[in-house]
Amino acid sequence: MKVLTGAACLLWCCQPLLAQAGAPTRAERCEAQLLTQAEASGNPDRPFSLTLTGTGGTELRYLGMRHTFDSTDAELTDMAGVWADLKPTIAFFEGNGSFVGPTAGSSVARGEEPGLVRYLAARDGVPARSLEPTRAAEVDELLKHFTAEQLILFYVARPLAEARDREHLSKAALDSLIPPQLRRIHAISALAGALPDDAAYRAAFANWFPGVEPAAAPSRWFDPLHTSAETGGRFMNEVNKASSAFRDLYMYRT
Repeated sequence: MKVLTGAACLLWCCQPLLAQAGAPTRAERCEAQLLTQAEASGNPDRPFSLTLTGTGGTELRYLGMRHTFDSTDAELTDMAGVWADLKPTIAFFEGNGSFVGPTAGSSVARGEEPGLVRYLAARDGVPARSLEPTRAAEVDELLKHFTAEQLILFYVARPLAEARDREHLSKAALDSLIPPQLRRIHAISALAGALPDDAAYRAAFANWFPGVEPAAAPSRWFDPLHTSAETGGRFMNEVNKASSAFRDLYMYRT
């Protein structure tokens, strides 16, 4: 089996360890060395990709990628080159997307670098699977630290900010995204009863963030390298950090 994994999560790889009775396994030792985004940012020269080989010709290549919608980005050319060299028998990608366009460019334009992985896999008849936990599993973990109301405010506001900054949508267009985002979040049973409609969402948002419209949530509120005390995000930065940490651990274990 040859595996290609493309993701933008952070990983620290241990050297091979000799197994000892009662000692932590290699996987457990490595897991303890996973870095937060803030920790990793302090070492810009850290390795961001790795190759692991096993018996019988097995090989895993893990590619650390920057998010991009630009199909001409040099890192995507590199990814395509790795694909051609490795000829993987299975591929994994970051995110929960499923879109595959008719071309590599259209796949990237809508699905970023995971879109290219899915396109190449579909083209070559290779299985491609997400590394991500389900949103329900993530919510169960985050509810240990945050309220259902806080999580819904976060899960709706973040994609609004992303759409605003990436697509330059009008306020009206952004406001129209709130109801479908709420429906998507309410499909998770643990959040189904909180902030049931647009009016309830807006009222809660105004209570936490007086004078700020949901569509105007600053992008710095979702920056994992800063705290909410620094950005005014109240709890948003901390939710984003906790989400990233859980996803990194889950993807590492997978």
